[in-house]
Amino acid sequence: MKKQIQPFETLKNFKKVLEEEKEALIKNDSAKVVAVIAEKETFMEVLSTLDTNGLNKEDLTGIVEEIKQLQETNLLLTKQALQYQEKMMEAITDSAKSSGSTYSKNGQYSAEKQSSIIDQSL
Repeated sequence: MKKQIQPFETLKNFKKVLEEEKEALIKNDSAKVVAVIAEKETFMEVLSTLDTNGLNKEDLTGIVEEIKQLQETNLLLTKQALQYQEKMMEAITDSAKSSGSTYSKNGQYSAEKQSSIIDQSL
């Protein structure tokens, strides 16, 4: 009987970790994401040794499908956060590149393009 409870409890606990990861990604809490990833790594070792012999496949299908959906959602949230960070860095570096000196080569004041973080040309 213990063999039947163990896989379900492990999968339920893994699902809770994935839900915590999702919340941390939505809130952009990087410290929490790092902690959750470390916790996920410990589950990877346990999940590979899980014994599901004697269990009905239909019993596991529901929770496994929920875990799969959470993993896909978390992956999309991670990609979205990375794209946002890349765009912010591009905006900052483009802004820094466009801000030149305030005087021309001949010593006259020249109005250069103003530096800003947000590209307003969009």
